[in-house]
Amino acid sequence: MDGVMMRGPHSWAVAVRRYDGTIAEQHHPLVSFASRHRWARIPLVRGIVALVESLIVGMKALFVSSEYAIEGVEAKYDDDATEGKPADLSGEAHELHEVEGAARRAGTTGAAGVPTILPHHEAEPTPDPSKLGTGAIIVSMIIAVGFSVFLFKVVPVSIVEFLLPIDNSSWWFVITEVLIKFTIFCAYLGLVGLMPDMKRVFQYHSSEHKAINAWERGIELEPERVNAMSRIHVRCGTAFIVWLFIIGLFVFRIAQVTFLEGAPTWQVIAARPLLLPLIAGLSFEILRFAGQHADNKVLRVFLAPGLWFQRLTTRECTPEQCEVAIASLQAVLEHERAHAAEHPVASARANEDAYRVLA
Repeated sequence: MDGVMMRGPHSWAVAVRRYDGTIAEQHHPLVSFASRHRWARIPLVRGIVALVESLIVGMKALFVSSEYAIEGVEAKYDDDATEGKPADLSGEAHELHEVEGAARRAGTTGAAGVPTILPHHEAEPTPDPSKLGTGAIIVSMIIAVGFSVFLFKVVPVSIVEFLLPIDNSSWWFVITEVLIKFTIFCAYLGLVGLMPDMKRVFQYHSSEHKAINAWERGIELEPERVNAMSRIHVRCGTAFIVWLFIIGLFVFRIAQVTFLEGAPTWQVIAARPLLLPLIAGLSFEILRFAGQHADNKVLRVFLAPGLWFQRLTTRECTPEQCEVAIASLQAVLEHERAHAAEHPVASARANEDAYRVLA
């Protein structure tokens, strides 16, 4: 939310544009599960580990940015109240204010009957991602993964199985299923992209790619120069999702002619989420290989579908938004340089580890 999260092998950072125009930065060290367990770096397995870790770090970063967003809403409300006019809040800002108001009314009060001030009212708030407990992370992951599995696994195969007269042992069954997935995916992204807040998220997504592209090409990290870079990147999560669909087509076809041949409908549907870890692992390896050979023209032809779809999840950004992405990237780079100086062997090995792959 109005910010960018960047991750390196040993740290992650968040930079957020605050309501007053300044940029708030947070940096946190990171000890990857893959760096502590050799088996977690095995091909296919490492992809699953990296995805889970990326989800966890992403949720922590979202928590930090939401705290700063609430700070901005409350600052706007307080400014309007000071000037003696009604707060000009609408949409999500109004909802956030209502939630905070309810929290105050339900909270403790001081001796004068004044509600206790929440942490993000501080002049320099420092939202702590560790407050996002393990239980909250697990519940959030279950909801997110469950929604994705239902929308992109259960719904498409159910449509083909129950609404279309297609034999579930034929190529056309899995091809039609994938086409339905792509349709749902495009419609979903198209609809959410119409929301002003999500459009801004897609702009910051673009600034992230531009900053990484500039850094990888040795271009000075200056907002105007970064903004001139491409908003497309081969390691983008959008490309990963597209490859999930493509690899899934072949995996499900192999399943059709092996253990799912003649299987009842419920087994055909249940196989989709159960085979997802294998599909994700294979897709991750493709993305990893692509990241190591990003300038190979022949490879980019095969990667083209994933690159095309990034135009749905990115929007052209501004130099000011690139400035936020640069701040986040530089915070990570500064820590990685310091870590490399202290642990040269471990830092060299990290360049090959799976947890560095996803953008």
